[in-house]
Amino acid sequence: SASTKEFVNSLIKVSPSLGMILKNPKVMEIPDNRPATYVQMVDKAIALGPQIVMVVIPNNKGEHYAAVKKKCCLEKPVPSQCMTATVLGKPKGLMSVATKVALQMNCKLGGEPWAVKIPLKNTMIIGYDTYHDTVNKAKSAGALVASVNASFTKFISSADLHENANQELNNTMKPAVMKALRKYKEVNGTFPERIIMYRDGVGDGQIPYVKETEVASIESCFKAAGMENVKFTFIIVSKRIMTRFFTAGADNPHSGTIVDDVVTLPERYDFYLISQSVRQGTVNPTSYNVIRDSSGLKPDHIQALTYKLTHLYYNWPGTVRVPMVCQYAHKLAFLIGDSLHRTPAEGLDDLLYYL
Repeated sequence: SASTKEFVNSLIKVSPSLGMILKNPKVMEIPDNRPATYVQMVDKAIALGPQIVMVVIPNNKGEHYAAVKKKCCLEKPVPSQCMTATVLGKPKGLMSVATKVALQMNCKLGGEPWAVKIPLKNTMIIGYDTYHDTVNKAKSAGALVASVNASFTKFISSADLHENANQELNNTMKPAVMKALRKYKEVNGTFPERIIMYRDGVGDGQIPYVKETEVASIESCFKAAGMENVKFTFIIVSKRIMTRFFTAGADNPHSGTIVDDVVTLPERYDFYLISQSVRQGTVNPTSYNVIRDSSGLKPDHIQALTYKLTHLYYNWPGTVRVPMVCQYAHKLAFLIGDSLHRTPAEGLDDLLYYL
């Protein structure tokens, strides 16, 4: 409890620099380590109507985490922040941990820590990813995250569990796209004129299916919403590739390097993007395969946009390997497949509660 107090003080200290003011929290001590006791205490805490609940869990084995998240994402939707006691026990680097956690809490409460200048108007960016359920092996969690504002810093999310591709399309993806479109209209007063969807979680063998079935189904959602002549781009994102690139001096290429000629396939509109910088080892490029494009954007623009979007994942201060909407979707699918095993409750879906 002493280390927790210390940590809370650090949080209060760093929060003004992130543009938020933290007051002293109401502290509740948990008498023992049983996950059930945690759930009871979290229940009591939620009854007081807090903006966010922070729970210190003993270790990262997962059962306490899952118990807290089930309570806060399924039963009584409230943003929650888990901290492991092991991290708090190390006085070294406590301030940098506090900064990262304060940033994460800021996001979970609807903050927008930073933005990138992207000149596209009336555009919605969608990301979709899947994750296999760790308990029920037959099921997969699918998550869709879409941007709803002009600066691509506010999001709406949907997620569900499915057993096959057909279910995934009809029960998860299409309703999620419709919900995102409604939310976009609610925020901006009109539907988006341009939609760019980054689809992660597709194996090479599924590309024909995605091309023939998924793209058409999603376009049917636009029609159903009464959107005419929407500019639509559908891009398959692959992280698991064996391709690696080097500069002439056998160094890693810089972050932001695009390769879209010679090693790409002539019959595909595709490109590789390196969006990470690594300290050690070889960087992993990400492959982007544009399978539908009625946007009228030049390849250079789609590539530059994709790179800019890798900067907007708020759980990491640099760039990530995929556009932020894919990383958020992965994080949400992972939370469901790994801890919740159920569809999360409505009520937090316009917050990044799953970070």
